[in-house]
Amino acid sequence: MKEKKINQLFILQASYHRLEHALFELANIATDQDAVLLLEDAVLAQSLDAISHVKAIFILSADADAQRHHNTAQLQFIDYADWAELLQHSQKVHTWQ
Repeated sequence: MKEKKINQLFILQASYHRLEHALFELANIATDQDAVLLLEDAVLAQSLDAISHVKAIFILSADADAQRHHNTAQLQFIDYADWAELLQHSQKVHTWQ
């Protein structure tokens, strides 16, 4: 995975009952120079439209079976090694719960 520098990486790991609200909050602070990594319950989001403006949206391959039918062109599936590389290319990392 050869990514250019990412301004901020938001790791979204919100519980299912808080997920839509977390996406709305994230939409208000994430820019088109940022990226989002969806983990665990976050892959169950009904829609990713709120954060469609971010540079890239990633999902762990391990969580891929749980994801709903999002536009897969919008998602980039990564493994744990890719995640480590993504962290190296990010200037700031935030966990959003």
